[in-house]
Amino acid sequence: MSHSLFRITETSFHEVRAFTMESNKVKLVMLPDQGASIVSLQYKPTAKEWLVQSPHQAVVRQTNYGDDFSEAVMHGYDECFPTINVCNYPVEGKYEGALLPDHGEVWSIPWAASVVNNKLVTTVAGQALPYSLEREIAFVTDSCLRFNYTVTSKAEEELALFWCAHPLFTATDYTRIHIPKDAADMLCVVGGKRYNANQTYTFTNDNLDKRGIAINQVAPVTTEDSRKFYIDQPYEDGQAALVEENTGEYLQMNWDSKQLPYFGLWINEGHYNKQRMVALEPCNGYYDNLALAYEREQTLLLPAGRAATWSYTIEFGEQK
Repeated sequence: MSHSLFRITETSFHEVRAFTMESNKVKLVMLPDQGASIVSLQYKPTAKEWLVQSPHQAVVRQTNYGDDFSEAVMHGYDECFPTINVCNYPVEGKYEGALLPDHGEVWSIPWAASVVNNKLVTTVAGQALPYSLEREIAFVTDSCLRFNYTVTSKAEEELALFWCAHPLFTATDYTRIHIPKDAADMLCVVGGKRYNANQTYTFTNDNLDKRGIAINQVAPVTTEDSRKFYIDQPYEDGQAALVEENTGEYLQMNWDSKQLPYFGLWINEGHYNKQRMVALEPCNGYYDNLALAYEREQTLLLPAGRAATWSYTIEFGEQK
């Protein structure tokens, strides 16, 4: 793709410092000082905003290190690292017992940001653990973004870590969650009113609950329900998508399951706030709590002074 077809500029978002990436089809807005949070992902041909917006339209979320995510305004796209749930660092050694806050360390603190070789590059340093995390975002085509990550250890001993994407995508009556057939069986790890924890469910259009709502649909906010599922082993096609059945608008995430062997799916139907939302969460730890993931031997182990990388893409479009 010609670089002349897209641009990256430093801008503002509700009077807060921002960077905007834009092609003729996709617009992304990122706030470096708010955890490098992505606050807008818009498919321009239809003006479809895919990310949940703050209910306080002119207010940008302000956070401090260690804040409880459940008490923050839930919107946009955060990075969860090196845990999701609050826990103590589990590995014997210099950092054993260090407190790792809710949603991880990096969502609530400023990142450095720059534009390098037509990529939007953000970096942040660990607080409780010695590492640096870098994220590069670049256009692959005018309708596809690639996210590249590098974590580098600054420790003198092996570190246990894991990363999880946490994009809060919007949902409507017509939204369908698409999971590849070889990964359609998902374990419910956090149950709700309609689905039970520790049971496996199949994500297909014809798997209906008692109200006639398919498992891959998102019920209205009046349901006041939520739940989380996981695929706990690699599958051939690292892929998940959201499709609006009335308009054909879609977004699709793709990743290498060797780099990101697990996948989480969180659905909110007015339980935590009065918005429908779906989080598609490729990750390299299972699941949510670093201490438990380490105990299961299902997390990233980073040797002293070494680096690890992973990546994924998000493609936007309309089905004809």
